[in-house]
Amino acid sequence: MAVPDSDPAPLPDSSVLAAIAHATDDIIFAKDTDSRYRFANPAALARLGRPLADVIGRTDEEILGDSPSARRRRAADLQLIATGEPSESEEVFANPDGTTTIVLVRKMPLRDAAGRIVGVLGTGRDITQRKQAAQREQADRVKLQMAMQAAGLVTAEIDYRNNRNHISAELARLMELGNDAMVVPRQAIFERIHPEDRQRYLDAIALTLDPEGSGHLAIDVRALMPSGAEKWLHIVLQVTFAMIDGQMRPDQGICAAADVTDRMVAERGMRAAHRMVEAVIEHAGALVYAKDLQGRFILSNEAWRRLHGFTADEVARGVTDVQVFGAEVAAKLRDNDLQVARTREPLVAHEQGMAGGRGVTYRSHKFPLLDDAGEVYAICGVSTDITDVLEADRRKDEFIATLAHELRNPLAPVRNGLEILKLTPGMPASTLKVRDMMDRQLTHLVRLVDDLLDVSRITRDKLELRPKPVTLQEIVDHAVEASRPAIEAAGHEFAIDIPAQPVALRADLVRLAQVVSNLLNNAAKYTPRGGRIDLAARIDGADVVLQVRDNGEGIPREKLPRVFDLFEQGDGVNRHLQGGLGIGLWLVKKLVGMHGGRIEADSDGVRGSVFTVRLPLRAKD
Repeated sequence: MAVPDSDPAPLPDSSVLAAIAHATDDIIFAKDTDSRYRFANPAALARLGRPLADVIGRTDEEILGDSPSARRRRAADLQLIATGEPSESEEVFANPDGTTTIVLVRKMPLRDAAGRIVGVLGTGRDITQRKQAAQREQADRVKLQMAMQAAGLVTAEIDYRNNRNHISAELARLMELGNDAMVVPRQAIFERIHPEDRQRYLDAIALTLDPEGSGHLAIDVRALMPSGAEKWLHIVLQVTFAMIDGQMRPDQGICAAADVTDRMVAERGMRAAHRMVEAVIEHAGALVYAKDLQGRFILSNEAWRRLHGFTADEVARGVTDVQVFGAEVAAKLRDNDLQVARTREPLVAHEQGMAGGRGVTYRSHKFPLLDDAGEVYAICGVSTDITDVLEADRRKDEFIATLAHELRNPLAPVRNGLEILKLTPGMPASTLKVRDMMDRQLTHLVRLVDDLLDVSRITRDKLELRPKPVTLQEIVDHAVEASRPAIEAAGHEFAIDIPAQPVALRADLVRLAQVVSNLLNNAAKYTPRGGRIDLAARIDGADVVLQVRDNGEGIPREKLPRVFDLFEQGDGVNRHLQGGLGIGLWLVKKLVGMHGGRIEADSDGVRGSVFTVRLPLRAKD
C-alpha cells in the first residue's frame, strides 16, 4: 500500500460508524485534501473494482488511470475543499458485463474539531432502476401523447376527491371553454353534453364509477356548444379507486376525447344507405340471391324465398343449389357461376329451372363478389322470370311469319296482272300512269313482305347463308341495280368510290347486296329531293370498310344507340311521311353480324348520316 510522504490529518472514526459503513449497500468513502482515499467501505471497493490495499492512499486517477471520469471526480473534490459547498451528481460506472450503473453521489466537506476542512466525505446510492423506471415512464408518456395526437384525442385528469377536472388546452378549445389548460368543475363538462344524450351519459358514468366494475368507459355522445355547433365526441375514461373514509371510492380519472363528428355523420349516412339497399333487395320483384363457391346460398330476398318455399332462418342455416333445383339443374347453373368467378366479369344468361311445377326461363344477371384481398368468394345474381315474354315473342314470330306468307300469296297474281297490262297496247296515258303507280307500290309491298319473312326466319334461326367467293364489285353492282330506280326517282346525285382492284370476300352475295341496297334505299328515302348519296369502300388491314353517306335529314344523337332496334323509326317530318316498318336496319345489322362483321351509325343530329359496314376479307387460298 502506498503511503503519502506526510501524515494526513486524523479522520473521525468509531466502531459503530464503521460497522454501519461495512453493512450498508450504499457507497461510503472519505478522502483527504489531496483527493486521496482514506476510507472506502465494501460497496465503494466493489464499485471501484479494487481491493482495499489498492485504494487507500491513492487518487481516482491513480486507481482508474488518467480517464475523463477520474479527472472529473478529482476536480469536484478540489472544488468542494476550496469552497466548502456540498455537491450532488450522477456518475456512471461501467460494469464488467458491459452494462452501466448509475450512482447518485453526494459529497460534503469533512472538518476537524476546529472546523477546518480536512477532506471529503462521500456517499453514493445505486439509482439505476429508478432512472430506468423514470425513462420508461417518460417513454410511455411520450408514446401516449403521440398515440393520442395520432388519434386526435384531447385529455383531462379528473380529481374525484375535489370534484375538479384538469383539462388540457386542446380539450378546452374543443369544448369551447377557452384556449388554455385550466381547472374546471366536473359539471362544466356535463353541461356541454347534448340534452338528449345526458341521461345516457349519466347512466354510463354511474356504472363506470361503481367500484365493483372495471372503471372503464367508452361512449359516443353529442355535445352542444355555446356557438350552437353540434359535435359528436368519442369519450374514453379510466377511473382508479382508493380507500377513502373507510370506503372504496373513485379517486383519480384519465379522460380522453376526440371529435368524431365527420365519422359519425358518415357512418349514419352509410347505415341509412345500407338500410335502403336492404329494403330494395328484400322487396324487389326480381329474385335476388348470392351463392358461395360451394353452391350455398348466403343471401336471398323475399321473392326468392317465397318462390322456392324457404324461410329466412332456413336459408341462414344453410341451403344449397342442389337442394333447391336438383343436381342436374344445379350443375348447369353452377357452370355459369364458375364462369363469372373465373373471368371476374358480369354475365347475362338465360337459365332454365322449375317453379310451381312448371318449367320457367330466367334472364339472370350474375356478377362476382370480392373479399378484402380481391378474391372472388361468392356470386350474386338477379333473375327475372321471362317465360311469358319468350312465349309472347314466339307467338309474335309465328304471327309475323303467318302474316308475311298470307300477304305474299295474293301478290303473285297481282304482279302477273300488272305484267299483262304492260303487254296491252293502246292504253290511255291516264291508265298508264295508274299502272306504273300500282307497279311501284307493289314493288314496295313485296319488299316489305320479304323483310317480314326475313325477320321471321332470323328470329327463329331459320335463315341460312349461302357463302361463296364473291367480290365487292359484284355486291355493289347487285345493290345499285336494285336501288338505282329509287335514287334516280328522287333526283339524287349518286357517286361510287370503291377500289379498282378486285376485293375478295366469302359471303352470301344476295344477303350482302340486300345490306347495301337497304342502306342506299334508306339514304334515298330520308334525303330531300336533289340531295347527294355517296357509296365508298376501302381496305383497312384484314377488313373491307364500306360507307353509305347522305346529306339528308340527320338522326338525333340520343337515338343512335337504338337505330338498329327492331321496329325503330327515325324522327323528323320526312321520316314520318315516308313511313316504313322500321325493320330494314335491324335486318342489316343481323345480316352483317352473320357475316362476322359489324355496322355503326353516326350523325350530328342535324344534317346527314353515315353508315359504316366492316367485313372480313376472304383469306387467301
